[in-house]
Amino acid sequence: MEESKDEKVKDDRNKYRQQYDEGETVEESAYFSLQQAKLGKLIEFKDVKKIYKSGEVEIPALSGVDFTIDEGEFVVVLGASGAGKSTILNILGGMDTATSGSVIVDGEDITSYNQKRLTLYRREKVGFVFQFYNLITNLNALENVEFAASVTQNHLDPAETLKAVGLADRAGNFPSQLSGGEQQRVAIARAIAKNPLLLLCDEPTGALDYKTGKKILKLLENVNVKFRKTVVLITHNSAIAPMADKVIHVRSGKVDKIDINTQKVSVETIEW
Repeated sequence: MEESKDEKVKDDRNKYRQQYDEGETVEESAYFSLQQAKLGKLIEFKDVKKIYKSGEVEIPALSGVDFTIDEGEFVVVLGASGAGKSTILNILGGMDTATSGSVIVDGEDITSYNQKRLTLYRREKVGFVFQFYNLITNLNALENVEFAASVTQNHLDPAETLKAVGLADRAGNFPSQLSGGEQQRVAIARAIAKNPLLLLCDEPTGALDYKTGKKILKLLENVNVKFRKTVVLITHNSAIAPMADKVIHVRSGKVDKIDINTQKVSVETIEW
């Protein structure tokens, strides 16, 4: 029986994951082209508009946004402050709602969800990584990850997840005892421990120095590959764009253009 396209892609991904686990870098393992990496459409924004009101004044944040994201892609949403990229992330993450249009995630239009269903959506399908970590200060690193995992049914092992981000030896430390980079690693572990459908990252390196920021980007790259998670990263830093499968440029509440990187580059080669 002829192997289906999706089955072949999954086989290719498993082969790549084995190469990765054996220590090969993105360049050395002949990383897939975008066409190989596709496993079907996961996210679709259709003419999404968002209007905020201040008294009688209407302030448009999004003015008809359209794009798609395929399962397993690493996507950068790029734009200046006020362009609308954070509004896109908030709507995709179920933290805000669109004024009009459709947001299809895994075959369902989340714009039709009530607050209860949006809460379940955020809990089960979305992992968040914020610029300022948002860790619970009176819980240690492992407890922060365990707390997030406890709200989902199909979570990963918290201790193993913390180990995967290189912090097994810091599990008993509280946020105040961790560096900024370590706190962000805990935040990433917390997000992926939920075993979400997608990982949303809002300026995850914005509060970090250059070297630490690159380490966090490398970790997110690893999460995309090793955990096979769809990653959507919001940033104003255009230097990050080459590491993505797809770059969605946002300007004045609209998608200005979409770039496809058929030859991704590894974080190690990126400088800013």
